[in-house]
Amino acid sequence: MNRNPQLMPPMAPGALDDLQRAHLFYDELQRGHFCLAFQPVVAAREPGRILYRESLLRHESGGLGFNPFPLLERLHVIRPLDHRVLNVMIDLLQSHAELTLGCNISALSTVWDPDWESTLETLNADPCVARRLTVEITESSVPPCHNSAVELVTHLRNSGCQVAVDDFGSGFGTLAFILQSQPDIIKIDQSYIQRARENTQGERTLVHLLELCKTLAPCVIVEGIETEADLQLAQDIGSEWLQGYLFGRPSFALADLPGIQRIPG
Repeated sequence: MNRNPQLMPPMAPGALDDLQRAHLFYDELQRGHFCLAFQPVVAAREPGRILYRESLLRHESGGLGFNPFPLLERLHVIRPLDHRVLNVMIDLLQSHAELTLGCNISALSTVWDPDWESTLETLNADPCVARRLTVEITESSVPPCHNSAVELVTHLRNSGCQVAVDDFGSGFGTLAFILQSQPDIIKIDQSYIQRARENTQGERTLVHLLELCKTLAPCVIVEGIETEADLQLAQDIGSEWLQGYLFGRPSFALADLPGIQRIPG
């Protein structure tokens, strides 16, 4: 497996401020200042039961003063990061048989390349690891090639991985992609529970979206649960799986792991 993908591919000139920020991000990554934080996905009526823990990349000191991920997508330099984090996730799962983890990748990273070939070889050779890995594809960008994205999802699912569509309803995701790729999980964006707090129209919208998602994937997760009122609402409308600050903020500490999990430079 390629453990050292090129971190900062050549880019066209322009948008110097953005380029400087992107280089700052990758410099900090190379110095080992980014770590994995973990947040659980839990059963709606039994919050102590965890489906998996989503792994989120966070700066050890709290941030860089800007959100780097939309920037990296905008500059089309996020694929090396996604491959690097995914490799770390696979290493963790290989070393800790008790873990079940999820990992975000950008839709821009769903292009078939040698890194994916290597990753799939590893997962196919170790189905026990694949079964404990959920790959979450974010909706914040459009896949460069629809057919390639569907093919990648098919390969990941055939390896035994769970595949999730993350932040559904917030970005560029389409029903056509979901219908063709048949993800195992759909995660409803937190903006829907936020609007459901405000008025009955928002609540009706969430109810209808939840019912739609249940016809598209066997597992649906409502994101953004922050209060007991949110939890009660989610239970009342038939949610089965939830994620949000009520059950724990992303934390560097994880009982099953010794120490903080840094992304190596």
